Amino acid sequence: MQNITKALQDLAKAVESNDTVQNVKVTITLKKPKPNKAKPNSK
Repeated sequence: MQNITKALQDLAKAVESNDTVQNVKVTITLKKPKPNKAKPNSK
């Protein structure tokens, strides 16, 4: 997750100094791990 945060910060720095960039759209989809039925998670 820290890699994603750093990448977004780097992207923000890159585009804020570039006047030709009008719009930036980033979609990040995190997939949930599939539940392991052999070892139920205790909460």
